[in-house]
Amino acid sequence: MREQSTDETALVAAARRGDPAARDRLVSAYLPLVYNVVGRALNGHADVDDVVQDTLLRALSGLDGLRDPARFRAWLVAIAMNQVRRRWSVAQRRPLPLDTAADGPAQGDFAELAILRLGLSGQRREVAEATRWLDPADRQVLSLWWLEAAGELTRGDVATALGLSRAHTGVRVQRVKGQLDVCRQVVRALGARDECAALGALTEEWDGTPGPLWRKRIARHVRGCGRCGRSAADLLPVDGLLAGTGLVAVPLSLHSAPFAGHGTAALAAHGGAAHGAVAVHRVLDAGRRVFRPGTAAKATAAGAAVAAAALLIAVYRAPEKAPDAAPPVRPTVSAPLASQPPAFPTATATASAEVTPTTAAPSPTPTRTRTRAPSAAVPATETASRLDLLDRTNALRAQSGCAPLRTDPRLTRVAQNDARAVAARGAVDPPGGRTGDVGERVTAAGYSWTSVGEAAAYGDKDAAAVAREWAEDHMRQLLVDCRYTDVGVGLVVSGDRRAWTEVLAGSG
Repeated sequence: MREQSTDETALVAAARRGDPAARDRLVSAYLPLVYNVVGRALNGHADVDDVVQDTLLRALSGLDGLRDPARFRAWLVAIAMNQVRRRWSVAQRRPLPLDTAADGPAQGDFAELAILRLGLSGQRREVAEATRWLDPADRQVLSLWWLEAAGELTRGDVATALGLSRAHTGVRVQRVKGQLDVCRQVVRALGARDECAALGALTEEWDGTPGPLWRKRIARHVRGCGRCGRSAADLLPVDGLLAGTGLVAVPLSLHSAPFAGHGTAALAAHGGAAHGAVAVHRVLDAGRRVFRPGTAAKATAAGAAVAAAALLIAVYRAPEKAPDAAPPVRPTVSAPLASQPPAFPTATATASAEVTPTTAAPSPTPTRTRTRAPSAAVPATETASRLDLLDRTNALRAQSGCAPLRTDPRLTRVAQNDARAVAARGAVDPPGGRTGDVGERVTAAGYSWTSVGEAAAYGDKDAAAVAREWAEDHMRQLLVDCRYTDVGVGLVVSGDRRAWTEVLAGSG
């Protein structure tokens, strides 16, 4: 597998120091990799160029925070995948799906581009055609694993981009490979459907567009049809087919994109962030912090974005003092949140003393004009809401085979204080905000961690809506990370707005 070379690391270091020529060379060197990751993940959609440009702009703007140039490749691919997930998330809220021409004419699907530009034939061509039948989430994993199989990425790069451990990444990759093999069987059967009357009759009403429903129908037929089953019997292992396939050439439109050598200035010119929809991604891996502020996607830059729940993911990893291992055995029942603090004042109320998980906020005095609710007025409702969100998070983790999270009073204090900060701002953490220091705050709270992360949301959504949004967005990768064992849940209600936080950590 391809490791980042010493020359590449030196180039990254020079670009980080602000050398314009080095920045230009860095973009030229990594543009093909980013284009292939994004292009295959989005299947050649018209937004591919935009996502590629956004990725490189964000990488250039965040170089100052990259402590270890040797981590650049993995960091860059992780940014690319976050941009892909964000684009899918925005598309799911549009009236038309991403695969339509809602944003203008498409470039042509990436499978066809790969076939033409790489000269694929035989079973390699069938593999490329089979990618059209994958679900979007599987296609994202495939876009990374394809480049690993082709020798462009390491398994560590793939794991970093997915936000998973190496072991969990291996499981995900195996599942996608299995699904890809099913899709290859579908492609092989369709290529010879004139020889099978039953398959011809089955697909008589099919419009020729790959989709999950027809994939299931045709795959079911292949499993039960001797003729079609035999036609797929000689399929070779996909790993060997992809070895050395190379990268799809970058289109001319991207070679002239306005990101080379401009860094933060280009990012600012590319588009401003809508208030209330700022997204920030930070990674601290092996003791090194990486910072990338970003703008919201174009579709969310309108005024409607202000009312939408803003999302934030902050993932941290301590220095790699222990290899990936199976998570420790944990109880199957989460500890109750009975000691959680009660409701906090609105964003316009006066500041109160720092809240601890065992001490209720003081009751209002008769002389105050602005008072907070007495400690017995709302706590039951808010505690129930916190428990509801935690239960939904644990249900999501169970789907991925992770043990339920246990509430920890130290993490609860951090989460509640962060929720107060979000409520006071009326938005999720802006660039340079304090959420980027969650690792330090958890340490200050007395929790010795090896991995820590935080999810946050702000808006008018209840626990069910927040959990659903997190489960459907890139936040899912954080919540289903089996390394996390403990959690603190924060909630502040301010009128019809709610600030939610979950601080997850593991110490094993």
